[in-house]
Amino acid sequence: MKFYFSSLFTMLSLFLFSTAVQAQTDMEWDTHGVGFSVPDNFKIETNNAEEFTASNDNLYLSILPIQDETITKDDLADAVDAFAKELQYDRVQEGSEIDIDDFTGYYIKGRKDHANAVLLALLDKESSTNLLVVIVYADGYENNAIKIAKSFYAYDK
Repeated sequence: MKFYFSSLFTMLSLFLFSTAVQAQTDMEWDTHGVGFSVPDNFKIETNNAEEFTASNDNLYLSILPIQDETITKDDLADAVDAFAKELQYDRVQEGSEIDIDDFTGYYIKGRKDHANAVLLALLDKESSTNLLVVIVYADGYENNAIKIAKSFYAYDK
């Protein structure tokens, strides 16, 4: 019986620990009406009209707006590729279209100087606010970076 309670306590502790580790919170960039979900230990570093950055020890998020009504879905792959070249990512692993909530977009995964990143171009379906997003992540945190990338949504300011 003692073994049963000990095992139950251990499993419950592991469950609570894994739940706490994965706790998420929403952040919003009011200037551009954009929200996204990040680990709850993220700290905002920059929040102005030109840039939003936030991070924790293993992930770094940077968002840049592009106000351009002429950008179309067909432009997104080229925009991400140009963005990756401008940031000098030396190894691009994959790319694909994405459709998340109020955005359509394109992403690639890249690597530069032992740093991994997901780079996205997001086109707001309802406004002229478009975003370039970089999520840099430490080894072992790719799923967390992808989770952030898939969490973007637009809202009315």
